[in-house]
Amino acid sequence: MRCLLIDDDIPTVEALLRIVDWNDYGIAETAFAYNVQDAMRLFEADRPDLIVCDIEMPRGSGLDMIKWVREREYDGGFIFFTCHESFEFASTAISYNADAYLVKPIDKTKLEAALRKAVDALKQNRLLDEYSRLGLTWIKNKEWVERNFWRDVLTEAISPRADLIASEIRKRELPLSADGDYVLFLAGVPRSQAEERWDGSILLYALSNLGSEVLFDRVNHDRVIPYQTESAFYIAVILEGTSDAERLKELGGRLIGLCGQYLKCTATCYVAETVAIAGLSRARERLEQLDASNIIFRGKVHLEKVPFRYDTSDRYALDMDRFSLLFVQGEKVPIVNGLKKELERLAEQNKLDPATLHSIREDFLQVVYSLLLRNHIQAHRLFADEAILQLSQQAESSVFDFMKWAQAMTDKTIDSVRETLKSEGVVDKAKRFIHENYKRELNREDVAAHVYLTADYLAKVFKAETGIAIKEYLNECRINEAKRLLLESKASVSEIALETGFDTLSYFSTVFKKLTGETPNAYRAKHKPQL
Repeated sequence: MRCLLIDDDIPTVEALLRIVDWNDYGIAETAFAYNVQDAMRLFEADRPDLIVCDIEMPRGSGLDMIKWVREREYDGGFIFFTCHESFEFASTAISYNADAYLVKPIDKTKLEAALRKAVDALKQNRLLDEYSRLGLTWIKNKEWVERNFWRDVLTEAISPRADLIASEIRKRELPLSADGDYVLFLAGVPRSQAEERWDGSILLYALSNLGSEVLFDRVNHDRVIPYQTESAFYIAVILEGTSDAERLKELGGRLIGLCGQYLKCTATCYVAETVAIAGLSRARERLEQLDASNIIFRGKVHLEKVPFRYDTSDRYALDMDRFSLLFVQGEKVPIVNGLKKELERLAEQNKLDPATLHSIREDFLQVVYSLLLRNHIQAHRLFADEAILQLSQQAESSVFDFMKWAQAMTDKTIDSVRETLKSEGVVDKAKRFIHENYKRELNREDVAAHVYLTADYLAKVFKAETGIAIKEYLNECRINEAKRLLLESKASVSEIALETGFDTLSYFSTVFKKLTGETPNAYRAKHKPQL
């Protein structure tokens, strides 16, 4: 698929190109324009599948653009974003079938959700159009049509209004009632527990079939909808009629048992209150939120209206002095084991609610940051790698996720402090970095970032060990390479200056003469072997 980005603000376009992994949405090509006129020319040359457009631009607005493309029977996706919330803008956008209306500054999570919704709707509409074009009847594809209908209801691809849902039922010729009662049953497995063992698509297929067999006594039922979020794999099951709580708890228990037996994963099930069909999407959101707040009641069946029962009579506080001492002593195993025992004890006493887990995390981070500060290590650089960031995002989902994060933080912190305390090792690492990167623009902040130290602290350690400043050492590396090139290559002095990392020839000549006592030309003339 192809996407067209339109915004008169060049940094915004560059940010959109950079922060979104377009291939994840099946978008292989992204074009961009900085005004509506250029966008129209690009549109006529090659129609995009999706348009992401600013509303307020000086040479024609985004509303002008959507009116123009819809007049040309364009049925692709269209996402708006703007600096100002405006009911008039929003209502006009909706009237022209815009998929989403986002307010700047752009929230990456909301943007990705809007993209996913727009692309999914586009794919589904095109599939339906294709089936219609080929003349296939709905009877032959009944299960496919009904499953996609329920998916559209759950994701609000169909607006959660009874009249619009009834219209879609008639359009798709489904034997359903828009006025009936429905119960949503949700079963989920945390990503952190499943991804090390399963490919996501295979797990969803297996979970879907197990759920279908348990709840409908057959596989691949059209009311079992598999999907995934950033934190979990889910199946949503739509049941007709009012809730039989005891029966559903029995079936949920059976499904949990089968997941443990065959998938080696702990599933957790949730049952929503009875709702009309238009309330199913909100019920899904509520059950997902319930699952996100479930820290210690996994592997059970939960009814939406029955709250988790935590004992919060005594608030827990982490023994920060104890853990600070263990960090100073570099005791990785006692830190992790001690933290694990504390969490298990709190869980057994029903005291580990989300607020308590969050406070433990904050106290643990305070211990870590305090140690890093005393050792002049910058935390935001030390913990910048993708693995740590992902673990950090999931840390409060469960005790299992928390311990994975705490283990990684402990290892990274203690290893870094140990390396820092060995100043010789740090200086050697800084030297290697300089030797490997002297050809590019480099300063002491770049070198300090590589060894996770502040620039001032590294400069002091470096000068104490080598007797010279980082800048002087960098220049020595560059001049040594320049001397070799002057003698072994036919490159001009200007070319050698650029090749060895100097911005200008004059600065190169000044530094060269300072360190060698000769100009570059004089050095070449005096020392180059005569052939």
